[in-house]
Amino acid sequence: MNLLEMNIDKTVPVPLYYQLKSLILSEIKKGNLKEGDCLPTEMQMVEHFHVSRSTVRQAISDLSKEGWLERIASKGTFVTNNTSHSENFIRSFEPFYQQVSRQNKTPSTELLNLQVVPANETLAKKLGIEPGEKLISMFRRRLSDNVPMVTIQNYLPYSLCAFILSEDFTVRSLYELLMTRSESCIHETKSIVSAANASAEDIHLLQVDANTPMLCFHNISRRADGTVLDYAFARYRGDLNKFELIDTPHLHSDQA
Repeated sequence: MNLLEMNIDKTVPVPLYYQLKSLILSEIKKGNLKEGDCLPTEMQMVEHFHVSRSTVRQAISDLSKEGWLERIASKGTFVTNNTSHSENFIRSFEPFYQQVSRQNKTPSTELLNLQVVPANETLAKKLGIEPGEKLISMFRRRLSDNVPMVTIQNYLPYSLCAFILSEDFTVRSLYELLMTRSESCIHETKSIVSAANASAEDIHLLQVDANTPMLCFHNISRRADGTVLDYAFARYRGDLNKFELIDTPHLHSDQA
């Protein structure tokens, strides 16, 4: 089926750009959109799906960052060879199961802890809430072909994210779940990346030795209005993980 024969559902609380992104990605994975195929123009998608230009641009931007699409100036947006391009790299904000599946391996997740806790002063400040307010604390270990790859600790405001408590996170992606609701839709994530030595917890949970380097991510995810939805720490094995970061340089006005 042609992309312009499909529709998005404006009656459900799923962001329009995310629905469009999912449609395009589904067509790529089904093989209906192949490497080298050119997507319809922004205006064609705006007119067909009855959405804004910014909605189309955000969907395309996300898929470009994840390596599925490539924008070529004055030519259009094209499907890239995602299966071979940097297949051993982890791409920022791509769901873990996609990262691992892209490498022809089997992803799995172990939920080590999920509970509601009161926010201490440090967490309250990071999430912009009052000390003592309810938080959801989630701790997971994620594996590739049964090899531990990363541990992730998330803190989320209970008032906005209580619905996640009934979900099975051995099979669900936290961020994809959050994106299905308007009140918990992530607009941007800021990450600080650093290196560290393996801790006692890393040695135990990730099955590494004390000399193994760790890649540490501190992430803060926000809604469009600035509300913090997730404060997270991820510790990746430095011996088994490497990251691909793609950015587009912009010319500042004082350099023109």
